[in-house]
Amino acid sequence: MDARTQDALDRFERFLHEKDLRLTEARAAIVEAALSREGHYPIEDLIADLRRRGIRGSKATVYRTLPLLAEAGILQPAIVAGEAKSYETTYGRHHHDHLLCRKCGKIVEFEFEAFEMLQREVASRYGFRLEGHHHELVGVCPECLSRNG
Repeated sequence: MDARTQDALDRFERFLHEKDLRLTEARAAIVEAALSREGHYPIEDLIADLRRRGIRGSKATVYRTLPLLAEAGILQPAIVAGEAKSYETTYGRHHHDHLLCRKCGKIVEFEFEAFEMLQREVASRYGFRLEGHHHELVGVCPECLSRNG
């Protein structure tokens, strides 16, 4: 197990302990599977990864664990499309924001320091201590624009 995965498991175990919960074998497997993924992924892909690894856990366990992982800062909800949520693993990765094409679903990750500065200024203006944020800019990508004239 690599250091990043062990650090995330330790962090999640401490987080769970504070909530009087424990790090079960199934929860640990979900953390490991999430940390092995890149980019954005639907919950069903994570469940398929667990099954390929021979982990037998219920969908309900995965669905209950993902919000805990988000609250612990290990992953975050990504693009929300209808009822299906996507996630991305953020633990140990550099922060970025997203452009989402509403026609084809293409996701472009970007960094823009001006956004970071503005959100800190807005939080400060209203007396908030900023703990995180999630930006998704929705529009139409160049490929879809060119196909539709």
